[in-house]
Amino acid sequence: MKQNEAVRISGAAVAACALVLGLTGCDQIQSLWKSEKDSAPAPVAANTAPSPAQPQPVETAKAAEPPKPAETQPVNEDTSLAAKVKSALSSEPGLKALGIDVGVSDGVVTLYGTADTRGHREKAAQVASGIPGVKSVKNEMVIVAGS
Repeated sequence: MKQNEAVRISGAAVAACALVLGLTGCDQIQSLWKSEKDSAPAPVAANTAPSPAQPQPVETAKAAEPPKPAETQPVNEDTSLAAKVKSALSSEPGLKALGIDVGVSDGVVTLYGTADTRGHREKAAQVASGIPGVKSVKNEMVIVAGS
């Protein structure tokens, strides 16, 4: 029994030491958060009369420069060409229902998607090549019956 009691007492002593060290560590962490002005208040002299207010120089506002006209961003030619091709494809009666995606890189148009017939696939390439600014057309469309 005495051995159990000794183990219990030594365990309590270790726990108390851990608690003390933990609390000490917390105080050190808080001291890191404090700045010098927070840790020691400035001394205030008693019975001192405030000094007369000194006139502060007045700054005048300067006239703001007129806003410069917004610089126009150059429209990405590939993006506008893709929009033109997509619009032309969607205005064609047989191609309107097909989900044709258009990619453009340096004037080269790539058509993606499915076509229900070989004729519609070829028609899409023909319409795309007829748009001004198109250098060439890569037709990656797949023919799927019933699409």
